[in-house]
This record gives sequence, structure tokens and C-alpha cells, in this order.
Amino acid sequence: MVRLGLALPDELRDTPLEETVAFARRAEANGFDAVWKGETAGSNAFAVLSAVARETTSVRLGTGVANVFSRTPTLLGMSAATLADLSNGRFTLGIGVSAPPLVESWHGMSFERPLRRTRETIEIVRQVLAGDRVEYRGEVFDLGPYSVALDGPHEVPIFNAATGDTNRRLTGEYADGWLPVFVPRTHLADQRESVIEAAREAGRDPDAVTVVPWAPTAVAADPERAEQLAREHLAQEMAMGYNRVVRKYGHGASADEAHERWRDGDRDAAADAISASMLDEFTIFGTPSDCRREIGNYEAAGADELVLWPPVTATSEDLEYLLEALGPEGERA
Repeated sequence: MVRLGLALPDELRDTPLEETVAFARRAEANGFDAVWKGETAGSNAFAVLSAVARETTSVRLGTGVANVFSRTPTLLGMSAATLADLSNGRFTLGIGVSAPPLVESWHGMSFERPLRRTRETIEIVRQVLAGDRVEYRGEVFDLGPYSVALDGPHEVPIFNAATGDTNRRLTGEYADGWLPVFVPRTHLADQRESVIEAAREAGRDPDAVTVVPWAPTAVAADPERAEQLAREHLAQEMAMGYNRVVRKYGHGASADEAHERWRDGDRDAAADAISASMLDEFTIFGTPSDCRREIGNYEAAGADELVLWPPVTATSEDLEYLLEALGPEGERA
């Protein structure tokens, strides 16, 4: 069975931080392999995972994702090394370019040369994690020489959340793993192969690149309840800009309508705009047996791990049900 991760709930779902940490403990107890913390306009992912590291013993921890604009590469490396120490080596650094609205409107930075910035970030972070000195001459960053005041080296995998063709190749060439999001299951195997081929052409071991898709997941005893949660999740993510990502898969009309409706404040209409084909392509939803079957489809498509991503409108009770119904140690019919 494919390993399972959980995207932790946070204040975007009106979940207090103490409850977020409690869900991480529950995920560990229920056999989840990893917990991942997102970061947009709410809590600091590294700070939350530091708390989780102290409250857990075996579950792996990951940022999903830390964008490459809001922190310098050296700070990302320092943060990764610190979390690796706090968690006894359980940390994975998930990075991504994010999107222009977040980078420019929230962080006040120019969304320039995102892929080159990603490559250089990976290379600099690895220098920091090596624990000796940083000296780098790139097209975006010119650093050092500067001594690293950390005990090293630190073994921290670096995963990249790539959606475009060039970024996927970059992932295969430089990163330890790929975090695909909003990739249809029917396309996952082919896109995985492009990452693996890029690793092979770069002289790397293709088996060393871990594939960890994120899947919006809504599970309930009532399949209609699960479908509604899945619709709301997709609608909210389309409003965040992912409508641009899914257009190339033939879902532009539904995705754009959901984007506009949600942005206009009509969230019910936004959820209604999500097509049945979008639900089938991009989400896992239904009863526990329905969801377990879809999890198996991700494994068949080449996923090494699958991150179950609860809907933004899910209640604490919905999340508890997901943990019990789909956790490897707590499955129930």
C-alpha cells in the first residue's frame, strides 16, 4: 500500500494551532507516514512543525510548501537544519514557486525568474545543510564566502512542487522529490516518467526521486456530504489561482467560473460550478471504501506517498472521520 501523508488543518479552516498539533499526534497514532504544513497567509509552517516535532516521535514532517521568494535560501537552509535537529532527522523541506498574487501582494516581491530561483535555492540550501561554508555565484544569488555556524551535515530531502513541464524537469535534475498538485490521475504516470527521465539524463539515480502527489480528499459515511466537501475544496483552490493550472487539462470553463463565483462571495455557486469530471480527475471523495479504491489508483500510477488534503470547509468531526477511516491503523468500513 502506498504510504499516506496528511495535510494538517490550520487557521484557514478555523482550526486553532493547539488542535493542529493534536491532529498531527492523531495522524501518527493512526499510522500516517507524514504530516505536511502549508503556508500562505496564516501561521508559519516551520514554527508549527517545530511544535509538532516536540509532540511526536516517528511521523515525518514536511513543509507543503515554503515558497522560494519569502525566505532567502540561506534562511531556508538554517530553518531546515533546525527542524531536522528538533525532529531527530524526520524533516523534509518542500518548496515551490507559489504564485504571483501571493508573492507580490502578500510578500511585496517581484515574481521574477521563479524557476532559476528554485534551482539556485536548492543548490544553496544543500551548501547550508552540508554545515561548512556557503559560497555561491549564480544568476539570482551571489553569496559568501560565509561560514555556516551549524553542526553538520544534515540529511534533509528537498522536494519541489512543480506543475509545469520545465519545472518538472528541474525537479528531476536537482530535487529529491516531486510534490504534484492538481495533476489528474490519468496524467500522473506520464508526468512522473518525465521527472524520472530528467533525473536519468542528469546522471542521477531515478529511483532516488520520490513522487508525493497531493489529493483533495473528502470522506464521509454519506457520499453526498463527501461530494459537497470536495466541490467546496476545489472551488476554493480555483479561487486561489489553480484555475490556471487545470485549464490545460480541459477544465477551463468550470474552473474559471468557480474562481469568479468564489471571488465574488457566492461560494455555493462556486461549488456548483465544479464539474463532475473535475471531481473525478482531481479529488478523492466518497465513502471510506470509495476513497481506499482511489488511493489504490494513485499507487498504480506511480505515487510513492499520497498526501490526503482535507477540504477547507471540513469540520473537526470530518477530519477525525478521515483519520479513523483512512489511516492505516484505523480503517473502518
